Amino acid sequence: MPLSAPATESSASFRNGTLCLTRGSVDMRISGSPVPRAAMRRGREGSWVEFHPDFRLVHPYRPPRRAAADAPSEKQLVFDFFEQTVSAPDNRPVPQAQVRKRAFDHFRFSLPKRIAKILEPFPTHQWPLLVMLQLDPGAADLAGNNPALAYALAQRLRADRELIASLHCSSMRQRDLLGLLDLPSSPAAVNLFRKVDPRSLNGDNWEDLVSVIRGELGQPKSSLHHLASINAGVVEILRDPRARAAATVQLLDEVARDRAESHRGRVVHMITSTLRMQDELRTQERCERFQSLARLAAVHDRVAENYRRRVSQLIHASADGPPCFQPPPIPGIPGRIEPITNASELVDEGEIQGNCVASYADRVHAGGLYIYRVLHPERATLSIVRRGVAAQTHWEIGELERRFNTDVSEETEEFVQSWLDRHRTFV
Repeated sequence: MPLSAPATESSASFRNGTLCLTRGSVDMRISGSPVPRAAMRRGREGSWVEFHPDFRLVHPYRPPRRAAADAPSEKQLVFDFFEQTVSAPDNRPVPQAQVRKRAFDHFRFSLPKRIAKILEPFPTHQWPLLVMLQLDPGAADLAGNNPALAYALAQRLRADRELIASLHCSSMRQRDLLGLLDLPSSPAAVNLFRKVDPRSLNGDNWEDLVSVIRGELGQPKSSLHHLASINAGVVEILRDPRARAAATVQLLDEVARDRAESHRGRVVHMITSTLRMQDELRTQERCERFQSLARLAAVHDRVAENYRRRVSQLIHASADGPPCFQPPPIPGIPGRIEPITNASELVDEGEIQGNCVASYADRVHAGGLYIYRVLHPERATLSIVRRGVAAQTHWEIGELERRFNTDVSEETEEFVQSWLDRHRTFV
């Protein structure tokens, strides 16, 4: 089975058409054109073996900012970009983040422009699609017309070169390709894939999308057919039975139009935590179906306030008891990212941040989820959840929100993700 590599590296460069990455003792060499190749080794004495990069290879290209008076001509811009500069004009060292960006930009520009543009929106696991596009050039037409279907199909084919060559998918009708995903040959299914925002699709949720589409095709009245678009938030709601039953079409439509739901579902957590707190409070006044995001937020805030009050009382009654949480799976960074290690701290975090993390106490106790307070670069609350099975499990961001469940900055998102990546286990 091909190996997978971490999402960040300690060094990066682009030499002779190859992206060269290093993280600790792991070296990686990746070329995308004309024939995709990826190999890695552990230690200088290790053997080079094939692997499938799961991290993002093609990023949106943002040209360096330059003052208008100093801006070179278009021809000079192209020339400057492909220079391998290792220091700033005043001979100061170039920041590592800039060196890494430059290496990945070089990789992007080593690919055919059309292929790079197709890969760009997908946040992870671009490699299988890159291999399919390079080995079956006609697949670019499929990807241009129906990006989500092309991506899901590439994930199913797993960069198997012989299988890609034998199937020659670009010569098949889109509805016939659905059989490779165990879906019925249906124009309706093809149209549902066309609604999917490529930015919402990644290597961890594409199977969930396929499963949701399969389930919706079997429903007398599918929720998806009424939506103009489908994003990660919609998929996460529909794959959770309780959340699906609680969400109206109007609420799903609001989620589909919310750009914050493109990359990671947050509304699904608000729905399920509200229902879970209602269960534990055992109140007679319950809301089991939410007509809109505004109604959901109002019910959630009211229930969360009652729940925090109840949990605080329970904590006060057992203040002398032992800590109830297992040691966190990933060590924090003092003063920047700190684990919450007991129920009292969890209640305090919920009160300070105006969120419902206190309702996660039972999940933290079970070891499937952990909560951290983020202190840098801004104050936020983080939950990490376990993904994968057996030896392939790893921890990833569940929720990352500022006070009152508002979005964090891109800087905070990148800082937390980098911390997680440094501790990510891969085989």
